Amino acid sequence: MNVLRYDGSFFGLICGLAPFLRRHQLPDVIERENAIQPALIAADEEPSATSTAMVPGLAHDPQAFRLPGVSHESWLNAWHAFLSEAPLIELAIARYLLLAVEKNAEIDAYLADDRVRNIQRLARKVLAERHKFMGLLRFRNIGPNLYYASINSDNFLLPILGPFFVERFADQQWIIHDRKREVAAVYDLRVWTIVARAAADLPADSPQEEAAQRLWRCFFDSIAVRERLNLALQQKFIPAKYWGDLIESPGR
Repeated sequence: MNVLRYDGSFFGLICGLAPFLRRHQLPDVIERENAIQPALIAADEEPSATSTAMVPGLAHDPQAFRLPGVSHESWLNAWHAFLSEAPLIELAIARYLLLAVEKNAEIDAYLADDRVRNIQRLARKVLAERHKFMGLLRFRNIGPNLYYASINSDNFLLPILGPFFVERFADQQWIIHDRKREVAAVYDLRVWTIVARAAADLPADSPQEEAAQRLWRCFFDSIAVRERLNLALQQKFIPAKYWGDLIESPGR
């Protein structure tokens, strides 16, 4: 039995899959070597000499991403689907990429194929939740030019949320804390990275934060048109599961 064990990162998965795909094969089993989330740096490990293909921590071999038939769109779909953390997502990605290699063609128009449809569905799901958090994320001040936001997302969004907020708040230091996975994206005005952070590790607000929150709630209430309040429509765009991380109080 061919077993692929990898470090939990997308790069590690693709580097491990590439030799199989070039032979037009799939591993029988794909396992994460540990519980480290994608984009976290793992310690390097020596490749196994057995039939198990072990991937060193975050081994980023550019050759692994030069597979015949796999287009830029397909790589993005595979990456975003990977962030869904769906059960057996690794094998689903492997089958999707193998189809591209076998056809040596861009496969994202193959909408009748379950392998394509499944990956595209998961990718859309991840991007839809990212889009929500691009507008719903609420930062609060916890120190001089230091801001903190907390999320509890269905999908692992930090790798694709981080670049957006680096561009939007390039002059501020910030932390986006994923409580569900106990990791955080941290930006220090130069680079951003993803680090481990316990779910209970919640920083205290700065003395000025409460006043800022009062102003925001006042603004939120002042622009509301009570006669046109539509709770069903509001929950469609701002699902109730996200309300706990908002400063304002939807539904009123």
